[in-house]
Amino acid sequence: AESVAAVGRVDANLLAPLPPSRITELNNLANSFNNMRTALRLFETYVPRSLVRRLLNNEQGSITSSEREVTVMFTDIVGFTTIAEGKTATEVADLVNDHFRILGACVEAHGGTIDKYIGDALMAFWGAPEEVADSSVRACYCALAMVDALERDNLRRRTEGLPPVRIRIGIHTGPVLVGNIGAEGRVNYTIIGDTVNTCQRIENLGREIDNSRAVTIVVSDTVAKSLPASMPYVHVGSFSVKGRDKDVDVYKMMT
Repeated sequence: AESVAAVGRVDANLLAPLPPSRITELNNLANSFNNMRTALRLFETYVPRSLVRRLLNNEQGSITSSEREVTVMFTDIVGFTTIAEGKTATEVADLVNDHFRILGACVEAHGGTIDKYIGDALMAFWGAPEEVADSSVRACYCALAMVDALERDNLRRRTEGLPPVRIRIGIHTGPVLVGNIGAEGRVNYTIIGDTVNTCQRIENLGREIDNSRAVTIVVSDTVAKSLPASMPYVHVGSFSVKGRDKDVDVYKMMT
């Protein structure tokens, strides 16, 4: 009964395999449960458990696509091609997986949803499934946590004779379409819209703004205007980005 309750909470960590039984019905039940336990662990590998829990707690009872204001974050490793050069596929995978483990922990700790991994890039958002009034502030606190986490990890890498990992972070707030997107039988709970495209391009602007620091955090004006005084930033200019008629005001967070 406790194990079944853990299934309802999508908590595979609490699921211990059920022992066999001499009673046929109970033995069949145990085998079926253990197969379900294995399937749930595989499910958690591909779908974030935190997202599933949020969707289960969704008061609407169903997931429909709707327009929502969210804050989007993109991260990208600086010079990833150079870092990966000469490494085996396994070594590159280990590097990327360890990197995403560090960043992913920061996103989850600050209530964000990891949308997807794109090569060496991470996309996350705040403001869905739950609506939050301070999504941009949460995203920026997450970015600052990433700075601390990467600095600690780079210290370890230096002691092991490995090159440090540097990243760019772009953050933007705006309207998106959020919900189940995809074909029947294979959908993603994700966000789409101009806000997503603009955020990715703001992150790319980090190349022009500051490519020397371990972490460069670039935010849009909509994000900067919502930040408290404890999060200082500087205006770095207005930039033309692909797909936008008007220039985008960009700010760099001080870290």
